[in-house]
Amino acid sequence: MWNILMALALVGASAAGQEAVTFTDDFSAHAEGSDGSPKWQPLTREWVIHNGAYEHTAPQRRGTLTWLKQPIFSDVDFSVRFKILEEGRGVRAPGMVIRSQDSKTYYYVHFDSGNSQVILVRSDRKKPWQELQRIRRTPIARETWHMGRITARGSHLAVYLDDKLICEADDSALTAGRIGLRAGQGHIIFDDVHATGTPGVLAKEWEMVPGTKPVDDFECPKLEDAEHLVAERGGGYFPVLIRLQDGSLGAVVRGGAPHIGIKGRLDWIHSEDGGKTWSEPSVIVDSKWDDRNPALGQMKDGTIVCAYAEAQTYNAEGKWDRSAGEYVQFFVTSQDNGRTWSEKQELYTGPIRGGSPFGRIIVLSDGTALLPMYGGARDDWHGEPKLPEGSDQLSGFVRSTDNGKTWGDFGLVSHTGHNELSLLALTDDHLLAAVRTVGGAVNLFESRDAGRTWEGPRPVTQPSQHPADLCRLSGKRLLLVYGNRREPFGVGGVISDDEGRTWDYARRFQIGWTSLQGDCGYPSVVRLDDGTLVIMYYSVGTSDLGGDQFALVVRAGEQAILKASGR
Repeated sequence: MWNILMALALVGASAAGQEAVTFTDDFSAHAEGSDGSPKWQPLTREWVIHNGAYEHTAPQRRGTLTWLKQPIFSDVDFSVRFKILEEGRGVRAPGMVIRSQDSKTYYYVHFDSGNSQVILVRSDRKKPWQELQRIRRTPIARETWHMGRITARGSHLAVYLDDKLICEADDSALTAGRIGLRAGQGHIIFDDVHATGTPGVLAKEWEMVPGTKPVDDFECPKLEDAEHLVAERGGGYFPVLIRLQDGSLGAVVRGGAPHIGIKGRLDWIHSEDGGKTWSEPSVIVDSKWDDRNPALGQMKDGTIVCAYAEAQTYNAEGKWDRSAGEYVQFFVTSQDNGRTWSEKQELYTGPIRGGSPFGRIIVLSDGTALLPMYGGARDDWHGEPKLPEGSDQLSGFVRSTDNGKTWGDFGLVSHTGHNELSLLALTDDHLLAAVRTVGGAVNLFESRDAGRTWEGPRPVTQPSQHPADLCRLSGKRLLLVYGNRREPFGVGGVISDDEGRTWDYARRFQIGWTSLQGDCGYPSVVRLDDGTLVIMYYSVGTSDLGGDQFALVVRAGEQAILKASGR
C-alpha cells in the first residue's frame, strides 16, 4: 500500500512539474544527549537524543512539539516508529504533525493510548483544537513499538496505525508546511522518521508564534537534596503545620471528603521526630457540614487554637450549592497538645461576611495572636476599620490578647483583589503578608506598625502559583513557598535576600514536582532548631505514589534550599 501511495505522489509531483523529495532520520547521526538541533527545532528542552532515538522525557507535560526545519512539504506520506513508556499517568499520546505553517498552525494526529483512541486535529492561532476525526476503541499498547503514519494529498488526509487505516478526513485549510513530532503526557521514544512528498511553499516564513511555549516550571531546578515523605495517605487537604513549644510538630489537615464534599472534617496529626514520621489522624471537628479551610497556632500559654470555616453551602441532597447557605467561621482549642479539643465557638470576623480563616496563627512577643482570614465585605459594616470605597474581597486578621479565648480588633491588609494570606513577623512591629490575588498569583504587603497600616502590593509569583507561606532563614533571607498549579504540579520556592523587599523569582525552584494535577499545594513551612526546613503540602495523586490523596512532607537543610535557588 505504501508503495502505491508513493507512486501516486510521484505521478502528482510529475504532473505539477515538481520532483518528489524524501527525508529520513534514524537519529544515529545526532550526538548523544543533544536536542536534535539544528535539523529539528524543539519547543521545550526535554526532547533528547538517546541511544540513537529521539525521546520526549517529561511525562507530566501536557503537550509539546519538535519540528523538522526542512524540507517544506505539500503532499506528503510521513511515518515514524514510536514506543510509549509506562511512566506517567496521563493520556501518554505520541503525535505526528504535518503542514505546519507556524508554531500554532498545523494538522496533527493524536495517538491517545490512555483513552484508546486516535484523533485527527487541526490547530490554528485562534482555535488550537479542531477535531476532524475521532476514532474510539483503538487500543495502543505501551512498552511496544508501533508504526504511525499520516498522508496528505490535496485536501484528503489519512491516518494509519501499524499499517491499518484508522481514519480519513477532508480539509483544505492548510496546504503546505513543516512536519514534526508531538508528545502529550508521556515519555515517548520516536525513531525511523520517513517522509516523501512534493515540495511546498509557505506564504511567509515559518515562525515561533509568541505565546507558543508553555507557561510552566520544567526548566526550574529541583530541590534534590531533601527527604520526600508521606505524612498521611487518604486525606491531607489544606495542611497547616506548626512547631509546638515542646519541639514537636503538629498539623491540621482536612479529611473525609475530596476538595469539595459535605463530609469534610478536620484532623490532627503529630510528629515527634521533626516530620519524619507522623501519628494516625485524630478528629478535631466533624460537624454535619463541610468543615474546611483551617488556621492553626499555639498561644503563649500553650493553648492550641484551630479556626475553620463550616461550609453550609450544600442543598438538601448534600450537593454543593452556594445559594443554600454560607461559610460560618468557628474555632476550637486544645490544652493537651492536640489530644482533645473544646466545643466550637463562633469566631469574630469584623467586616468579613462568610469567608474563611487561613494558614498559621502567629504570636508576637507580648502574646498577641494574629489569626489570618479572608472573605467578602459586609454591606452593613460601620465599625473600625473603615472600609475604603469599592471594598469587595477583604484580606486581614483578627487579634487575641487572652491566649485565644476571645478574638476581635480586625486588621485590614487588602480591601480588594486578594484573599488567602500568610503572615510573618520579622519584629512585633514589622510584619509581612503574602496574599493570593484573585488571578491566582501571590503579592507581598508590608507593615511597620504592627499591622495597622500596610504598603503594597508587590508581585512575587505568577498566575497559578498560590497560595503561599513564609519562613525566615538565616540573616535577612526569607523563604516563600507556594503551590505550583501549573506544570510540573506541586510546590515551588523563591528566596528574598533583603527581608522581603525584593524576591528572586528568576531563580525560583521546585520543592515538589510529582503531583498529577493542579489539585495540590497549600504548602506550610516551619524551621527546626537545627535549621531543617519542614514543608507540608497536599496532592491528589503523584506520579510515584499513585492516585490517592496525600499529605506530603519535604525535609531539607537551609544549604540545600540555597543551593536549589542558585546561591
